[in-house]
Amino acid sequence: MKQYKTDEELLDYLEAKNVTIKNRKFALKKLEKYTYYSIVNSYKYNFKDANNDYFPNVSFEEIYALYEFDKNLKLIMLKYAL
Repeated sequence: MKQYKTDEELLDYLEAKNVTIKNRKFALKKLEKYTYYSIVNSYKYNFKDANNDYFPNVSFEEIYALYEFDKNLKLIMLKYAL
């Protein structure tokens, strides 16, 4: 079982993996609202190479933007499917 990490520690972990965090306050707010797993774990593979390293200059904001895009697309699809 993995050890619990605070949102601050999770952001530090991302920075150690060379993910840029342009606005730490924004990132903390989003992690509190949606969780690290929902944002990062679900979409990180789109930002990694074959060696499982993040591409250069990847930012948390880009990962979150993909999360938001996907969330909104799902809502649109649901709306018209119903």
